[in-house]
Amino acid sequence: MQLSKVVGAILNDLSTAQDLANEYSSQLNYKYKKNQVADKNDNILSNFQLPSAVLRGITLDLKFIIQAINADGFALDFDKTQRNCDEIGRRAAQRLLLSRQEISALIKQRRSISAENLDQPHKNQSDAVEIANRILTPEFAKKLETKVSQGLFRLIQRVFLLGNDLTESEIKDTITDKLENELLKHEDIQELLEIKDFDNQNETVLVKETRKLLKKSCLDCADNVTKAADIQTMIQKVKGSPHTNVIVHPGALQKVPTETIQSLRIVAKYDNYRWTISEGR
Repeated sequence: MQLSKVVGAILNDLSTAQDLANEYSSQLNYKYKKNQVADKNDNILSNFQLPSAVLRGITLDLKFIIQAINADGFALDFDKTQRNCDEIGRRAAQRLLLSRQEISALIKQRRSISAENLDQPHKNQSDAVEIANRILTPEFAKKLETKVSQGLFRLIQRVFLLGNDLTESEIKDTITDKLENELLKHEDIQELLEIKDFDNQNETVLVKETRKLLKKSCLDCADNVTKAADIQTMIQKVKGSPHTNVIVHPGALQKVPTETIQSLRIVAKYDNYRWTISEGR
């Protein structure tokens, strides 16, 4: 494996870890706010700070042996590959917006189960359309586009660094995951999926069914976009500089003389989703 890909894969995975920590903090923020009451003394969660994790940097000591030096290297063309990801992100967001009527119907069905809404079918219909319009805005579409594009670019980076082929299922799973996360994280959708009366079996069943159908909308959207995508051209490459193939597996390192083992120390700082290598030796 290329030494550059080993280091790049580690830093890329750490960036993903920060992203997951941010997403979890965002979900907790909604939970803390939801539990706020008029008298803050009655809200136990208000006594605690919102948990969050921030990755500042790492010091990496990498042991390896040099296997070969290859002069026929290729590098990832970041600009062209990013444009491909942006285009698929745009298509995915627009496709989900076309599900407005379907999502509106789900909202109407969900709200109709509440006791206070049973005798107001016309209000339920207008409320459902209003909520769907409030969710599926151009601003929300832009957010979806960005999340899908970022997710796809990280996937491509990881695939390229590992020297693997990009698959249709990986693209589809990434698009589905990003659409689903953002849709289910929306404040109006979270309120919609909140069970207010646990004694109401119909409500419990309907909330689960609504969640399942919302996820299916994201899956169908991802499936449609993936089938229309040209997977072979998503990863754009340019002629790169020579690269070093190395072996880093601990089992392999134990079988060679210690004097043949190389060591690389990297001190990297992390700021705004960018790694800066401040020291290497």
